[in-house]
Amino acid sequence: MSTAPFGEDRAGNAALSSGLRRWSVVAVGAFLAIVSIAGGLVDGPVSSDGRVAIPLLASVAIIGAGVLIQRTELGAGDISAVAVWIVTTAVMFGGVVMSAAVVMSNDPIPVGSTILTFMAPIGALGGSVAGYYDARRRKQHRVTKRTERALETATDGIAILNDADEYVTVNQSHADIYGYDDPAAMVGETWDICYSDEETTRLESDALPMLDERNEWRGEATGRRADGSTFPQELTLTRMEDGGIVCIVRDITDQRERERQYRQQKRRLQTIVENVPIVLFAFEPDGTLTLSEGKSLEALGLEPGEVVGDSMFDIYADAPEVIEACELALSGETVHRTTKLGPVALEAWMTPVTDDDGTVTQVIGTGMDVTEQHEWTEQLTELHDASRQLTYTNSIESVAETTVTIAESVLDSPVSTLWRYDDETDSLHPVAMTDSTSDVIGVEAVEDLSPVRSDRLGMEVFRSGESRSIADYQTIENRAFDWPLSSVLIVPLGEYGILQVGKRDADEIDSQSRQLIEILGLNAQAALDRAEREQLLRERTEELEMRTSQMEFINSILRHDILNGMTVIRARAEFLEADLDDQAGEYAETIVRWCDDISGFIERVQTVLNALSDEDAIALKPVEATALFEAEFEQLRQTYPDVTFDTSMPDEAWVQADELLADLLSNIARNAIEHNDREDLRVTVRIEPGMESTTIRVADNGRGIPADRHEVAFRRGESHAKSTGSGFGLFFVDVMVDAYGGDIRIEDNEPGAAFVIELPTSSDEPVESPKRETR
Repeated sequence: MSTAPFGEDRAGNAALSSGLRRWSVVAVGAFLAIVSIAGGLVDGPVSSDGRVAIPLLASVAIIGAGVLIQRTELGAGDISAVAVWIVTTAVMFGGVVMSAAVVMSNDPIPVGSTILTFMAPIGALGGSVAGYYDARRRKQHRVTKRTERALETATDGIAILNDADEYVTVNQSHADIYGYDDPAAMVGETWDICYSDEETTRLESDALPMLDERNEWRGEATGRRADGSTFPQELTLTRMEDGGIVCIVRDITDQRERERQYRQQKRRLQTIVENVPIVLFAFEPDGTLTLSEGKSLEALGLEPGEVVGDSMFDIYADAPEVIEACELALSGETVHRTTKLGPVALEAWMTPVTDDDGTVTQVIGTGMDVTEQHEWTEQLTELHDASRQLTYTNSIESVAETTVTIAESVLDSPVSTLWRYDDETDSLHPVAMTDSTSDVIGVEAVEDLSPVRSDRLGMEVFRSGESRSIADYQTIENRAFDWPLSSVLIVPLGEYGILQVGKRDADEIDSQSRQLIEILGLNAQAALDRAEREQLLRERTEELEMRTSQMEFINSILRHDILNGMTVIRARAEFLEADLDDQAGEYAETIVRWCDDISGFIERVQTVLNALSDEDAIALKPVEATALFEAEFEQLRQTYPDVTFDTSMPDEAWVQADELLADLLSNIARNAIEHNDREDLRVTVRIEPGMESTTIRVADNGRGIPADRHEVAFRRGESHAKSTGSGFGLFFVDVMVDAYGGDIRIEDNEPGAAFVIELPTSSDEPVESPKRETR
């Protein structure tokens, strides 16, 4: 079973209720007619008594009135109110009649019934008239109230003037517009208080005649506020039947401001379109152009609007990339392309416009003339490609030659020279020049050019480190040469020199060309730096090879000549020691001991030479430093009894080293003792093993080592003149620590100095020492 929606039920009930109320007067009339007939039948036949005709006619009149009332503007509520009036008057008449019958008649019921039947419809007829007029009055009152509320809540200013042009009704908005706090302040005043004399005259001559002719006028005017300020307004005047005027005012200051801004924006946009190198265009799905504006049209040989109506597919039939872009945009894609159209490079954006179904209805686009940027990009790319040649140069001369060649061939700067700074003479010397330079200045070889001295223009640019562009070279008083050049650009190359380019018949070099030449200068500077480093590396390599060869020669002499000689001397000394007595025997013993010392010294020298030359890698092995150092310190205590030796070492400390580690420590200790003359000298050794490295710290409380000598202390030849050790001193220490793969540094001990050595902690297997970098 289906039921009607709740909303439909409510609508139906409301319609039924409204219908009943609208027919309520007719229903009351019908009821009274029935009552009149019924009353006549009670007293006698209707036909026999004419008394029933009068109330019956009254009832019929009420029914007719009910029918007519439905056709008026009265609503259902008003009609039901009339019905209430009819019922009320009928009841009141009935009540009065019944009261009189009770008082005046001996038989009040029949008499009252007869009179009530006769009088009630007549009284009801009067009630219908009174009810109708009351309903009309109420409706008019509601309309008035609504009008008043509308006037009060309206955002537009509304006022009513009488036939004397005086304000009789003014809403709050009207008063606010004209700067009055209270609308009553305007009531009784004439409308000209709201306008200047000039504007009043204009309205009287233009607006009022048309108002009299057409009963209405609409236009714009300039109103005047109570404080004398003016404002633009939209004014509507309507003439009423009594001669009065309904005035509606709207302040359009904001609207005028928006219009002004719109006009300003429109002018700005028009200015942009007319002056900025862009093109605005739009075309339909069939390719028909509907818009073609913009300054860049000039470069394309077109006037604004000239091709509107033509087809994109016809205009650019010979430009397949344009046709492809148009087809992509018409398919719904946003397109961004840069296309070369003759001499013009145009960067364009195309955006499709679609309807609700997604169908493309048109394509709008913008294009920008990027010819200069395109040419710049091409030149920059060409310069980049050419500058790769600089990476293959391996000397300063070849860098210079390549640079001036690129300046001539790529950057259209045929008169180009490169100069290198010489710090000994404080001047710039020519390194390279183009053939065109030779033709212009009449010099065959670059060596024929004179250096640029310190007071000349080129040196000024070199010292400042900033490029300088000269529009007229002949006007420069301190120019280096009287070359027939017009414009010149000098670019500094850091500490290396300058690049100078010039042109014979040209104004000042433009900013784009200047940027490209400065980029070339930066590339040349980087190439010169690399070439100088490579040249220095080659020189160092050659020097190292020569020194290595020398050390190999010395090592060979030590190994084959001196050691062999010491072996012979020692053997002979041993025979003498066995055969001689007394002082001669002691001399022989001294010879043997010195042979052993010298042989040991030579072996250490060989070790250092091998470490420096990498001839033979030092075989590293796990060395227990604690025992080695304790034995070495025992000998030092015997040698230097006045020095206090303080050790703090673990039971074992295994490091990667060799048997010369003890000599390393001995050299550091001897260096501390022999460089200090204080009586309470103390030498302290601390060993701190670690997972990856072991730290050995040898410190003294002497006078210390100045910070500026921390680095040079390890150089060869820096050992103390009184040293009684191996003779290599700290140089030997530095070489061996490096060979062990460790690191050494000097720190302040306050007082004194501390040598801190970091050695690799020992592993299970002996390893080869790492390659040593040349210091």
